[in-house]
Amino acid sequence: MIKQLIINDIKSNRLITLSTAVFMAVTAMMLGLSVFLFATLYSSIDSLMTKAETPHFLQMHTGELSEEEICAFAAERHDVEEMQICTFLNLENGQIRIGDTGFDNNMQDNGLFCQSDKFDYLLDAGDNIIHVAPGAVYVPVAYKNEYGIKAGDAMYIGTEKLNVAGFLRDSQMNSMMASSKRFLVNEYDYERLKPLGSEEYLIEFRLRDGSDIGVFSTAYKDAGLPANGPEITYPLIRLMNALSDGIMIIIILLAAFVVLYISVMCIRYIILTQLEKDRREIGMMKAVGLSKKDIRRLYMAKYLLLSVTGCIAGSALACVLAVPLGRNMRELYGEPENAALVYAGMIAGAVLAEAIILSSVRNALRKTEKLSAVAALFGRGGTGRRKNLWIPVSVIIMVSVFMMMVPDSMKKTMSAPDFVRYMGIGNSQIRIDVRQTKDIGSSTDDLASRIVEDSRVSKYSVMRTGSYNAYLPDGSSYDLMLENGNHGIFPVNYLEGTYPVNENEIALSILNSEETGLGIGDSVTVSKTAEGKSVQSTCVICGIYSDITNGGKTAKGCMDDETPAIWSVVYVSLKDNVNADEWISEYSSGTEEDIKIAGISEYMSAMYGQTIRNIGNASVMTKAVACAVIMVVILLLMRLVIWRERMEISLKKALGFTASDIHSDYLKKLVLYLLAGLCLGILSGMMLGQRLAGVLLGFLGAKGFEFTMDQISAFVIIPVLMILSVFAAAAVSLKEIKNIKAYECLNTRE
Repeated sequence: MIKQLIINDIKSNRLITLSTAVFMAVTAMMLGLSVFLFATLYSSIDSLMTKAETPHFLQMHTGELSEEEICAFAAERHDVEEMQICTFLNLENGQIRIGDTGFDNNMQDNGLFCQSDKFDYLLDAGDNIIHVAPGAVYVPVAYKNEYGIKAGDAMYIGTEKLNVAGFLRDSQMNSMMASSKRFLVNEYDYERLKPLGSEEYLIEFRLRDGSDIGVFSTAYKDAGLPANGPEITYPLIRLMNALSDGIMIIIILLAAFVVLYISVMCIRYIILTQLEKDRREIGMMKAVGLSKKDIRRLYMAKYLLLSVTGCIAGSALACVLAVPLGRNMRELYGEPENAALVYAGMIAGAVLAEAIILSSVRNALRKTEKLSAVAALFGRGGTGRRKNLWIPVSVIIMVSVFMMMVPDSMKKTMSAPDFVRYMGIGNSQIRIDVRQTKDIGSSTDDLASRIVEDSRVSKYSVMRTGSYNAYLPDGSSYDLMLENGNHGIFPVNYLEGTYPVNENEIALSILNSEETGLGIGDSVTVSKTAEGKSVQSTCVICGIYSDITNGGKTAKGCMDDETPAIWSVVYVSLKDNVNADEWISEYSSGTEEDIKIAGISEYMSAMYGQTIRNIGNASVMTKAVACAVIMVVILLLMRLVIWRERMEISLKKALGFTASDIHSDYLKKLVLYLLAGLCLGILSGMMLGQRLAGVLLGFLGAKGFEFTMDQISAFVIIPVLMILSVFAAAAVSLKEIKNIKAYECLNTRE
C-alpha cells in the first residue's frame, strides 16, 4: 500500500518531486565533490612525498663547503636516519628554450639535477624513479601545460641540445609557489653542461620518526654548518604543495554549504505546502486509525527514496566534475594511494548532505501531529501558519549572489597590484631578485650602486635576508628569516604597529607572531654577527605584518651586521616618463645571469598565477551551480504560489481579468523580490565577503587586506545571470495560469 501511495503521489506531483530530487542531487554533488577533491589532494601529496622520500630538512647553499664536517655532524645526531649532498646547476633563464618557447620571462630558478642516490627522488607519470638516458631531459610537470611542452620537443641550453623524454614530479618543487624547478638529466650531460651554469648544493636530511625538525634546524645552525641559502622543511613543502588547489577546494566547500542551506529551506517549504494540500487525506488516514508515526513514516518513505536517488545521482555528478577540476592535482601529484578511501569519503560527504536534509524533513513532518482528523476532513484548520513564499525568493537570490561574488572578488583581490603589500612584498614597480650568485653581498652592492646613479629611478630599496637564531622570553630558541633594509620606502601591510626604524626593533609576520606568542612591545634576543663575532641584541617587536612568502614565516629589521645574506631583493620604482619594459630589458642584459628582474605584476603572475586560475575555475563552477539552483527554486516556488492562490486566480478570471493581466501582476511582484535579493546579495558580498575571503587567504598568511570587489562581475555579470535565470524559470511556471479556469472558484469550499 505504501509503495502504491508513493507512486501515485509522485505521478500527481511530478514537478515538486523532480525539484526535490534535483536539490538533493546538487547538494550531494557539491559536498561529495569537496570531500573527494580534498581527499584526493591530501592522499596524492602524501603518496608522492612518501614515494619520493622527501627530505625532512633541506639547506640550500651557494659557495664552498666541507662534506666531512656535515657527515660528522650527521653521525653524531641520533635523529638523523640518512643524509646526502646533491648538486643543482643553476641556469640563466635566457639560455633556456623548449620548442618555440623561451624562458626569458620565467621567474623561477631553473636548473639541472641528477637523480638522487638515497632519497629525494624525481618520479615519472607512473610514480617510478626516473633513469635518464644521455641526451635526454625530463621537464617539471608544472611547465607541461604552462608552456604547452610535449615529449619529443627539443630543449636548448644556449646552443646545447637535449630531447624532452617526459615529465617529472618533484615532491619539493611541484608547486609554482616554490621558487625553484629541477630539470632531470643524465650524469654525463650534467658534467658536459656544467660550464653553462653555477652550481649550488642541496644538503638534505631524512630524520627518524618522532624527531623534532625545529630542534634539528637549530642544532644545524649552532654547529656553524653551510647555510648560504634558504632552509626548507617537510611541513613547509607539504603546505606549499597543498595551497594552490586547496583554496579552490575551500571555495567549492563554501558553495556546497550555501546550496545545502538553500535545499533545506526549499524542501521545508515544499513539505509544508504539500501537507497543507494533503490535509484532507491526512485527516482521512487519522480517521481510519493510522497513527502519527505511520503517517510520518509514509511521507518519510517518499523523501528517503528521493534522497537515495539524489545521493546516487549527486555522487555520479561529483565523479564527472572531479575529472576537470582535479586534472591539475593528478598531473602534479599523481593518483591517490588509496582510491577506495577517497571514493568512500565522497560517498560519506554525499550521505551527510542527505542526512541533514532528511533531518529537516523529519522536523517539518511533525506539523502533521497538530492537525486533528475532524478539522482536516471538513477542510478547516491547517498544518500551521501559512508561510510567505515570496520571501524565500529574495533570500535564495541573496545567498546565490553572495556565493558567486566571493570567488570573483578573491580573484580580483589577489590580482590587484596593491595586494603584494599583504604578501610581504613591497609595492614597487620592479622587483630584482639576487639569489643564486656566488657572492650575493657584492652582487647586491654592485647593482645598488648602478641604480643610485640612474637618473630614471624615482626610488629604490635594498633588502637583504639572512638566517638568525632568536631566543624567546622563555629561553627557547627560534629560527628567524630576518629581512634587513629600509622598510619605510615600500612598506608592506601592517596589521598592528609599524615597520622597524631602529636597530633594536623588529617586526614579525603574522604566522611567526602566532607561533612564538609574541606581540607588540614584547622582546626577543637576536644573535647577529659584528666584527666577526656573534653578538646578542635585544629587540622589541614593533609591528605585525601580513606575509605569504617563505611559508608566511619571516621577520623585518634594519640591523647593520655582517650576517651573510642568503638572498637579496631590490625594489625599484621609475619616474613617470620612463618605459619600464625597456629599463628591465637593459638591466637584464647588463647584470649577472642569476639576477632576475621583472615587473611586480609579472612576478605575481609567475608565483601565484596557478592559484588565481584555480580560483577562477571554482568561480565558473559556482556560477553554473547558482544559476541551475535559482532556476529550479523559481520554477518550484512560483508553481507553489500559483497553487496556493489558485482560487484567487480563478476568481480574478471570473471577474474579467485576463491571463496576461494576472501574469503581469506576478512578474511585477517577482521583480520586486528579485531586486531586493540582488541588492542584499551584493551588500552581503561586500561586507561578509571580506571576512570570508580573509579566512581563506589567512591560510596563506595574508590577513588584514582590503577586499577588492570585482565591480563588473558584481554589478553586471552576476545580476544579468540572475535575471536571465529567474525570468527563464518564471516564464515556464507562469504558463500554469492559462490552465486555471474561471469556474473553479465556484467548486471549492474552505
